[in-house]
Amino acid sequence: MDVKLVDRGNEGELLLSGRLETTNANEAEELFLQLADRFQDITLNMKDLKYISSAGLRVLKKLYMKVRNNNGELSVSNVSEYVMEVFEMTGFASILNIKG
Repeated sequence: MDVKLVDRGNEGELLLSGRLETTNANEAEELFLQLADRFQDITLNMKDLKYISSAGLRVLKKLYMKVRNNNGELSVSNVSEYVMEVFEMTGFASILNIKG
C-alpha cells in the first residue's frame, strides 16, 4: 500500500493506493496513529485502494477511535464498490463518515 499526505492545517487527507492487508497493516497503523496525533480531522481518500482485509479494518477501527477521542472526525472518500461492500457487510458503513 502507498500513502500520500495532503496537509490542510487541522485536516490531513491520506491518499491510499494498493491493498490494505495483513502484510502492511502494522506499518499502516503506526503511520495512521501518528497522523491522528498531528491532525484533528482525517480524510482517507480511497480512490486507488483496491482491497481491504480484516487486518485493514482493524487499523481503520483503531484510527477511528483515536480520532474520535481527540474530538475529531474521520471521513472516507472515493470508496470503490468492492471496499464499500466490505464496509456494508462489516458495519463500518454506519460508523464512518463516507463522502462521495
